[in-house]
Amino acid sequence: MSNLRRLYRPASPNFWALSGFLFFVFLLGGGSRDDIGSLVILRPVAVIACGYALWTLNADTARHYRAALAIAVAGMVLVVMQLVPLPPAVWTTLPGHGIVSDIDRTAGLGALWRPWTMSPTGTWNALFALFVPLAALLLGIQLPREDQFRLLGVIGGLGLLSALVGLLQTLGPANGPLYFYQITNNGFAVGLFANRNHAATLLACIFPMLAVYASIERSAEVARFRSWAALMLAAALLPLILVTGSRAGLLLSVIGLGLAALLHRRPSAPGKGNARSRYLIYLLVGLALAGIVALFALSSRAPALQRLFTEEPGEEFRIPLWSTTLATAMKYFPMGSGFGSFSDVFQIDEPDSMLVPTYANHAHNDWLELLMTGGLPAVLLFAAAFLLLCRWSLRAWRSGTTASRETQFARLGSAILLLLAAASIGDYPLRVPSLACLAAVAIIWLHGAPQRASRSVHSLAESA
Repeated sequence: MSNLRRLYRPASPNFWALSGFLFFVFLLGGGSRDDIGSLVILRPVAVIACGYALWTLNADTARHYRAALAIAVAGMVLVVMQLVPLPPAVWTTLPGHGIVSDIDRTAGLGALWRPWTMSPTGTWNALFALFVPLAALLLGIQLPREDQFRLLGVIGGLGLLSALVGLLQTLGPANGPLYFYQITNNGFAVGLFANRNHAATLLACIFPMLAVYASIERSAEVARFRSWAALMLAAALLPLILVTGSRAGLLLSVIGLGLAALLHRRPSAPGKGNARSRYLIYLLVGLALAGIVALFALSSRAPALQRLFTEEPGEEFRIPLWSTTLATAMKYFPMGSGFGSFSDVFQIDEPDSMLVPTYANHAHNDWLELLMTGGLPAVLLFAAAFLLLCRWSLRAWRSGTTASRETQFARLGSAILLLLAAASIGDYPLRVPSLACLAAVAIIWLHGAPQRASRSVHSLAESA
């Protein structure tokens, strides 16, 4: 009984603080634009949260998470470096900056000190945007491992809340009050987001979360209830992804379901009968989900499926957009044009064939945009982070203790980061504050607890 009390102890005050912050972020940070009014409230709160987290951060925690913190600090420093004014003899030699020098000379402005970035306001916006996920990371690493596991309920609950809002949006008017952003995909189930792709990305990430939720309970009876609850929620989420109208979300949901199948573990000992029944369940679930998709498709209630096989106005510009972004990245290589400068800089080299009434706010491929705006320093920093995450992921997936919660949550973090990385190929999900915080939590799950704490949690689970 004492072990049970220790295992299921009440959550710490910091857990409720982080939970409240995440709820705040999901309500106010569902868009990627820099002119969203709620950012005036969200970002100062994030800065204050960072200050509080740094004040309470102890040396042991910082030492254990030193690699993740080093990458985060290096990213912040790189953005700040792009804002530091440089003497004319330096910034005029940067690749692609000749047009600014020509403007200064024509306007008779003389020798001015200018920063590395081509768009200082955009880079300042990028800097302030980083405080939101940084606050989630700094607060999350200070939680006991058990409270870090509890974040699954918080993130999952917020995802289901977004799904519920999306359902109500489809039942109401296309310009109804449940659409919280002025520039949004009216008529689609965007939930707490401004963009249907971002809403669908979160829903796709819930599938592996449900698999872990159904797998971490050792009691066979409770695990069976959780498994059926997870299956019903997954069956309810798939139609909502279809009505988001997001083709990328539909493809991500397929990946998410596959990852969920890999993550799910039965509490009982494996055997031929258990394996056979497990495969039977997967087959029945697959047939049921396929039936739901077919039903929505036949009833013309699946915009994502319809858009998958049709080309909308403007879609033909996606490939030219990427090729122009790559050419622009080479123009500013190796230093980059500056974080947050894409929409301004892209117009300098935008070909006449792409001139339309709308403008390209992003490259719709965050890997290319990172190369263009951050240059070689950003690529090297990302490469270091990528190798670090791959190392942690290999450790998690190669672990033989598949039934331990430590392993399950590490694999879940890896799965979520994989989904967000895949979504970044054709979109920019990590520019949304709520999804950036989801990535921060996934990194905490993937990283794992200190070795002593990890053994302690595992031994408590075994004794329970």
